Amino acid sequence: MVNIDIEIRELLRRDHEKVVSDIEALRVETDSRRALSRLAALRRSWVIHALAEETVVYRALEGADAARGAKSKADERFIEHELVEGLFDKLSRGRPGTLEWTARLNVARELIGRHIDTEHDEMFGRLARNFDADALREMGHRFALARDKLTMLEEAKAA
Repeated sequence: MVNIDIEIRELLRRDHEKVVSDIEALRVETDSRRALSRLAALRRSWVIHALAEETVVYRALEGADAARGAKSKADERFIEHELVEGLFDKLSRGRPGTLEWTARLNVARELIGRHIDTEHDEMFGRLARNFDADALREMGHRFALARDKLTMLEEAKAA
């Protein structure tokens, strides 16, 4: 369940670490069925994370930018989320272990890595500049709630 005392950057960091760990496990998986199962789980967690992040974090930063009259950079991150989802879609229709499948997985890994680095290097600083500690904890709470709701929706769709 949701812990109000965890601020948004820590929750995002944990999600990012899990995605990196999951994609590395997928890269070394040799069984095709297990690879596709790992991919499905990775894809599901990526979509849930991305939607919660877009809804809570990106929108909050866009609001802070608009209040200052600045232009938001969230559009690039939305596109990166979309590109990774497209790669996961193509991977799910491919054959694990083939050169094409491995190449797509490597591109997804690189794109995710770049996306995470950009968020840690740029977005985390913007969060610190625009929101105090209480607001960051509240944003963490809203992110966790959104992620929990999206998880329940995904589970209901799968049933």
